[in-house]
Parts: sequence; C-alpha cells; structure tokens
Amino acid sequence: MAPPISQDMRNRILAWHQDLHLRPEEIATLAGCSVRSVHYIISYYIDYGTAKNPFARTVGRTRSLNIGDMNYLVSWIAAHPKVYLDELQEELFRSQNVDVSISTLSRALCHWEISNKCVASTALERNELLRAVWQGEYGDIPAEYCVWLDKASVDDKTNQRQNGWSSVGQACVCRSTFIRGQHYSVLPALTSEGFIALDIFEGSVNKERFIEFITEQVVCHLLIY
Repeated sequence: MAPPISQDMRNRILAWHQDLHLRPEEIATLAGCSVRSVHYIISYYIDYGTAKNPFARTVGRTRSLNIGDMNYLVSWIAAHPKVYLDELQEELFRSQNVDVSISTLSRALCHWEISNKCVASTALERNELLRAVWQGEYGDIPAEYCVWLDKASVDDKTNQRQNGWSSVGQACVCRSTFIRGQHYSVLPALTSEGFIALDIFEGSVNKERFIEFITEQVVCHLLIY
C-alpha cells in the first residue's frame, strides 16, 4: 500500500497544475505518486475547492489525539525541541487531561511528519546583528589575509541532550548556553592553509591566557613568514 500523500504535497500538486500547467504524468513524477492520485487531487479541488475529499469516510478507530491536542504538542515541541516522549506524555496529561501511551505519541508525531534527530545547538550569546555588520564591513577581505581565533571547550560529562524533535526536512536547532562549569579549553589559530597554533589546557580562558597565546604562538609563527 502506498504511503498517504501529505497536505503540503497535495498543495504542491495543485500549484504545479495551476501555476506551471504541468501534465499529470509530470506531476506524478515530481510528487512520487501515481497519475491516478494526481487526477483525484485535481478533481477534489474542482468539485470541493480543497485538495482532499471532505466527505470521505474515516477508516479505523477514532484517534486518541484530536487536532487541538496535536496543535498543543506541536507548539510545545517548537518551544522545547529536546523534550523526551515521557515528558511530553506527562505535559499532555497535565494541561490537556489526555492520557495516551508513549507508542501512541510516537505514531502521532510520525503522522504529523515530526521526527527525532540530532540537535544542532547555537550559542545563546551570539548576536546576529553584530555578525551581519561585521560581514558587511570586512566580508571582502581575502581569506589568505585572515587568521581565525576562537575558544572551544570539552566537558568531562555533558548534561545537554543530543536529540530533539522537529518537522521532517527541518533541522532541530536549540539555543543554549555553551559554558558549563569546569572544562578543558582549546585555543586554535586557523588560516586558509590550516592550523598554525594550538593550546589545550584545563580551565577557562581569561584575558591573560589569551594574550599569552597570541604573543607567544600566533605572532611568533607569523613573523617567521
């Protein structure tokens, strides 16, 4: 049995038909469905003004989660992408008074095209406006003229979750504070030809340690050339 066609794909099929005037065979190739399904979607739109048949009989049991419950889950996941399923289960019961199993939650999220994936963290301290101003002012400098310096750190045991939830086709990004207690710091100096200096030590980077790294490793290396 072929997988169901999502609402987003149905809208795209109608757009390909109405705006680009593609033939059903071409639309079926782009959508990855049968030509008959394309004909059905177009006919539904002509007859009812929608991509689905509004009078189609629902097959199977009544769903445990209605549209309101799912909208609440989607909103909660958008605000807390690293939430676990058991925490989502407790939150749904606390706020919506709906008690469902974890397997039901998992199937419902899959049906709404929300998948579990690795989290891409962005620094909470990062200022997008300052980044854009810097890129506009110095973006035309050749790469071979630049030396990139940054600080990285590794904890003995991290307490941040590595997986989270987001819609299919979208990265799961969560803003969080990167500094977390005692850690090992790394100071690298990178050019277009590779690393020219590296310092690894236990603890945090302070002003004195950073200046010492610049003067004793980075500047001395550049003076050689």
